[in-house]
Order: sequence, then C-alpha cells, then structure tokens
Amino acid sequence: MNEISPRYPARIQAALRYLDQQGLPRAQAAPLLHRTLWRLGVALPPPILAGFGVNALMQGLLFGLFWTGLMWVLIWQGSERPLPLLLAAGLLAGALFGLVMAALMRSLRNSRKLPDWRGFLATLRD
Repeated sequence: MNEISPRYPARIQAALRYLDQQGLPRAQAAPLLHRTLWRLGVALPPPILAGFGVNALMQGLLFGLFWTGLMWVLIWQGSERPLPLLLAAGLLAGALFGLVMAALMRSLRNSRKLPDWRGFLATLRD
C-alpha cells in the first residue's frame, strides 16, 4: 500500500485508508488532480466515492479547458474560424467527457459495492 500524505484533509486520509482496505488501486482512488487539490487542503472526495454531478463537473471542466486550449493552439489560432464555435465545441467536448467519466466512476463504485461519499461520511460518524 502507498503511504497517505499527512497534508491531506482528515476525511480524505480516512477515505484512502478505506479504499486501500477494499483493494482499490491507488491510481483509481487518488488521481493526480485530486492529490494536488488535497495537498492544497481542498477536501474533494475521491472520484470513485464522489457523486455523479461532482465527477461530471470536475472531469468535464478539466477536459473541456484542456481540449479547448489544445484546439486553439493546433487548429484555430490564425484561422478564420469564429471563436464562439471553438468555445461551443469545447463546452460540448467537456460535457460529454464529464458525463462519460461520471458514469464510469458510478459503475466502478457499484461493481465494487462501495458507498457514495455521503454514505462513507455517515460511517465515519458512527
């Protein structure tokens, strides 16, 4: 098992210990974006425990921004294509990617019979 950074919020440390006990690979439990946010003190739930909306928003926003920037550099910059078209395409790409990733995380959580974030927090209080 990988070590859990003491800089992470206490709830995140508890969640990662729980996911380790369930045999979930750390790469699924703690992606780079989440580890970075946790080091900054943001207690965003691990993606496999997070709700559908949180996952769709986080994954979609990150992918949409990255994709839009990449398309600007590779294709749109210097062309006569309108900027609103690029922004609409980036929004659509981010929304679709976010929905697919959120569905994937929900499917993985259900297949491993893991609780959602609220259910996990309720077990901490008990």
